[in-house]
Amino acid sequence: SQERATAICSAPPASAMDPMTMQQAMMDQAVSQVLSNVERAVDDELERVENITEDELANIRRRRVEEMKRKAEEKMEWQRNGHGRMAIVGDQKEFFSYTKSSARVVCLFTRESNRHGKILTEHLSMLAQRHLEARFICVDAEKAPFITEKLNIWMLPTIVCLKDNKVHKQHNGLDEIDSSGKYSSGMVEYLLHLDEMLDEAPLYERELQEEEEELADLDD
Repeated sequence: SQERATAICSAPPASAMDPMTMQQAMMDQAVSQVLSNVERAVDDELERVENITEDELANIRRRRVEEMKRKAEEKMEWQRNGHGRMAIVGDQKEFFSYTKSSARVVCLFTRESNRHGKILTEHLSMLAQRHLEARFICVDAEKAPFITEKLNIWMLPTIVCLKDNKVHKQHNGLDEIDSSGKYSSGMVEYLLHLDEMLDEAPLYERELQEEEEELADLDD
């Protein structure tokens, strides 16, 4: 009709479109494509699950059982090696014995009179009970001068992270946690998780969640 022809003729050509309008149109098209791909992937996964055979399901169960068994055996081995508690190292020979028998060792260097070292010992002792994947030990730097000098420990407390009997990370003092001394066990846990000494940081995540909930209550 004449009215329709007039409307078509009055529409601006693509080249004359406003740049912002063109950008929005391109973004809309990209989003539409992503959603389409996601929907197709979900449909494919649902179809795969619906068409799974008894043999495939049995293999999945078998692999899960094997993984659970492996983790249980690994946990028992850690416990046999003394994981699950903070060990106090009596001498340098004992230090080398600990570091050779465990793949991941979190070692705290401090001394009896160091107040910050005592607080950090409490945090690490609690984490040792929660994280069997790493061995936690505490060394009195004054009783192990050879190791202290060899590792270039110049500030107390210092955390030395060893993987496969080699120094992986070293934290001199508390600056990387909180130099004021006002830190939580979760913050120490997260630092060690970033150092690849701990597999997860559930305590830190819980502390974050509690903090977010408190802030939400204040907003209400």
